[in-house]
Amino acid sequence: MLFSLKWPVAILSSIVLGVTAGVMVPDLLQVETASAQGQQPQQQSSFPDVEPNYWASPFIEGLAQENIVIGYPDGTFRPTQNIERDEFAALIRKAFDVTERREISSGSEFNDVPENYWAVPAIEEAYQGGFMDASSNNQLFYPRREMTRAEAITSLAQGLQLVQVRPPATTYQAGDRTPSRRTRRPVAKRQLAFPLALTAMMQPLLLIQRANAQPAAESVPSVEEPTQESFVTEQPAPDLTAYYTDADRVPSEATDPILAATQANIVVNHPDPSVLNPNEFLSRGSAAALIYQSLVHAGRMEPLPENSPANQYIVDSPENQP
Repeated sequence: MLFSLKWPVAILSSIVLGVTAGVMVPDLLQVETASAQGQQPQQQSSFPDVEPNYWASPFIEGLAQENIVIGYPDGTFRPTQNIERDEFAALIRKAFDVTERREISSGSEFNDVPENYWAVPAIEEAYQGGFMDASSNNQLFYPRREMTRAEAITSLAQGLQLVQVRPPATTYQAGDRTPSRRTRRPVAKRQLAFPLALTAMMQPLLLIQRANAQPAAESVPSVEEPTQESFVTEQPAPDLTAYYTDADRVPSEATDPILAATQANIVVNHPDPSVLNPNEFLSRGSAAALIYQSLVHAGRMEPLPENSPANQYIVDSPENQP
């Protein structure tokens, strides 16, 4: 292999040492060629199972540079694996400065979270910050349950205070004496009831009052010349159908949070930004994309470069504007 004499001796020495030691070194010829053509050289991924051309790679790499994601003990990230609630809580704890909005003594306060469970601090902060809720009378967190996309987006919308934090959801179970908030029906207000005799005595008085009443003057409607403003109708606020072809599949309790998150440019849908798939489980790659965009909204991360292919999956991003 012939080397240019213009290269510094230190670079040539490092290449020889790298090859001798069996260590992978950057292909300097590729870097030099890319720079000459005005291109960015393709960088190595932080994780062996995240290819540089993987759609969510920019989001994952951005979080990895901030030590928000570190992967599994074997060094992998497993981007296509569904994320569980305890993992999502851990991401929230690493990504955000959580402000306490609800109080619990510990993440192990939930009956299904042991005291020595690895995610106890993360669960505590995610719950106290309003990002994640518990269920079954606020007693269970379900740490190993996989999250749907609607649940994850709702979580971020609540934690970022794009919508109000919903009170803890309760379910009506056999043996519970307290009715569920979801099953409790509003009680109609009672009508005031008068005795029949009293009603008959009031009828002559009502007739006298009606006879003494002066007839109201008939009002003649005024005819106004139409103005330009009179033809302007107020446009209704956009709803989810303006963004997603499957908006009818969104659970009712997630409608407002998803709409707020969409308008904040937090939602990322691959491969089609107009298809939300709200009830499908969230992959770890998609979770990284949502967390990244949430940090962009919060001013903690820079938006992806304009020429990044991943921008096309951000809902309502400039690339998706007509």
